[in-house]
Amino acid sequence: MQRKAFIAGVGVDIVEIGEIKKARFKTRIAEYFLTKKEQKQMPKGSKFPQYLASRFALKEAVIKAFPEQLSPFDFRIEKQGKRPIVVFVSKERNKKYLVFASLTHTAQIAAAVAVVHVKK
Repeated sequence: MQRKAFIAGVGVDIVEIGEIKKARFKTRIAEYFLTKKEQKQMPKGSKFPQYLASRFALKEAVIKAFPEQLSPFDFRIEKQGKRPIVVFVSKERNKKYLVFASLTHTAQIAAAVAVVHVKK
């Protein structure tokens, strides 16, 4: 039996890591778009700006791709092995949508792509 799904949207975002490094209140930036669970997973030290930039880029990419109104607190980004996965707060959205996500970064930028599928 073949499962049917179709692409509802594609989103891309790029964030300059240097802008995060220069920010005065980095923790406040995190509070603006990360869930409490995501905030608890934030690394300390030199990896913090990269983490924040990559999560912001992926959250923005998902929001751009999503076919409905969506806020950064309507979903969280988790890791499954080395891959990022998107988990919606709403059980209904988890049943209806599947998001394929990819992150990449250099020392200067973090980039993300999200493809939202509607499950049938």
